[in-house]
Amino acid sequence: MTEIIYMSGLDRCYVKEFPADVIEIDEDDKWVILDRTAFYPEGGGQPTDTGYFHWEDTKARVVNVKKGNRVKHFVVGDVPRVGTTVLGTIDWDRRYAHMKMHTAQHLLSAVIWEKFRAVTVGNQIHADHSHIDFHPASFSMKDLEPVEKRVNDIIIEDQGIDLLFMSRDKISSFVEQERVDLSRLPSSVTELRTILIGENGEIDTCPCAGTHVMSLKELGQMLITKRKSKGSGKIRIQYELK
Repeated sequence: MTEIIYMSGLDRCYVKEFPADVIEIDEDDKWVILDRTAFYPEGGGQPTDTGYFHWEDTKARVVNVKKGNRVKHFVVGDVPRVGTTVLGTIDWDRRYAHMKMHTAQHLLSAVIWEKFRAVTVGNQIHADHSHIDFHPASFSMKDLEPVEKRVNDIIIEDQGIDLLFMSRDKISSFVEQERVDLSRLPSSVTELRTILIGENGEIDTCPCAGTHVMSLKELGQMLITKRKSKGSGKIRIQYELK
């Protein structure tokens, strides 16, 4: 199994470059599997990381990363041989923007749940803007003004953020099922990587495999820029960070 560097702690989400050994390749489809990686594969609404592999006097562009049973790094350029040690470097500005947006998504979802009991049913993160879909939802842009203020107050207070591995039973014992539906996860998954915002996760506690910042102050200021009805009681909110 490939070691996923960013999974073990919030500080590990800041790893920008790393050495790794190539353990499998496909020269036709041009993908590489490493023994360890800090590249984030597309999933959970967060885009793939991009960057480079460097080895000897050669480099290849990493353009996509996909996770199934194995983490495949798709490259443009030469494919390193099995056994080669490469230096992976991540396009940091892109990754860091996604980290901030993903953490902001958790925070906005938590505040919307707190005020309207609307569940997050989808999201898509980008470097310059992101959106979240909520259901059931009927709030207006005017209703979202105190939401934006509440989010920014929490950011200014720099309420704590932590990453813990928690048992499925423990999460179920104090998180409302409607907020975090664990039934969608395979029953074989008994321990979950969990993001907690606020003291003891009082603002938000949510299983998540994404990358996140260590301090909410890194988010700057959130601006809710658009509200769009998606029909059948679903509303999409777009936000930016400044």
